[in-house]
Amino acid sequence: MRAGANGEADSIFLKQDQIAIPSVEIGAEAQDLPAARAAFKEAFARANPQARPGSIPVSAGQLFRFVHELSIGDYVIYPRKSDRTLRWGEIVGPYVYDGAHNAAFAHRRGVRWIERMSRDVFSQGALYELGSVLTLFEVKSFADEFREKFSGCAPRSPTDAAREDETEGVVARDIVETTKDFISKRLKTDLKGYAMEPFVADLFRAMGYNAQATRRMRDEGIDVVAHRDELGIEPPILKIQVKAQEANIGADIVKAFYAMVHDRDVGIFITTGGYTAAASEFARAKANLKLVDGLSFVDLIQKYYDALDLKYRQQIPLRRVLVPALAEEEA
Repeated sequence: MRAGANGEADSIFLKQDQIAIPSVEIGAEAQDLPAARAAFKEAFARANPQARPGSIPVSAGQLFRFVHELSIGDYVIYPRKSDRTLRWGEIVGPYVYDGAHNAAFAHRRGVRWIERMSRDVFSQGALYELGSVLTLFEVKSFADEFREKFSGCAPRSPTDAAREDETEGVVARDIVETTKDFISKRLKTDLKGYAMEPFVADLFRAMGYNAQATRRMRDEGIDVVAHRDELGIEPPILKIQVKAQEANIGADIVKAFYAMVHDRDVGIFITTGGYTAAASEFARAKANLKLVDGLSFVDLIQKYYDALDLKYRQQIPLRRVLVPALAEEEA
């Protein structure tokens, strides 16, 4: 359980010995709704008709689980940011609605706090699992570690825990993969279709080229043209085609594109998906043809992200963080 995005319900958790979940859309009627997720979804949709369709199942599911799936005797972990500790407690009360005290966190359950431990005695993998953005979620992968640590066994020192932790590399890889997945999804949702072409032009400008999308020029088959010199007359000229699709690009499509690439030019085919073996084999035989698949595309975006136009950095919002370094053999 989280005490809100910024710990707003911390006093409710620790001074009133209650856990609470925020939900201003649904009030006291939550206790009268049928014990079915569909009923909670419908209630959320009625209360907030302007909500994005994808947000309703998440919000409704959180409250449904809090009201109907949590039980007296269940254990709860509260990651407290202010002092970097984890609180371990047992739910001791049924669901109640208390709108009189802090109405933003009116959905509550009583809890008995049993133990408090520093985050530093837990493995990096266990802490990473607690990094969910959800207010309420079930700990699964590292549940046994939390049970063992909070069962009364003498805790190891933070130094020993860090030295023996074998999950650090896994966590670092997970963070890297999660970031790549995020970029890939944004490409396929916010930049699909024609919007991809000016984005690719901006990416090549970030790479140091003069680049422009060609759709306004009605240059069929060539979506972006890039070059190093100011006037665009010195070879090589980069002719770029962009395909935002999941299916693999076949050899016939690549050959049709390459037919528009002159000997002194370089053809670059970019897709958010992949290529068939035949398409890749064809490209390997052409010195002035480069195929960029979805993985390589994401790598380029990460590498040149800071030089992208602000508009695109807002569409794919990222921030630099430090993560545990992978061992050389794991990288």
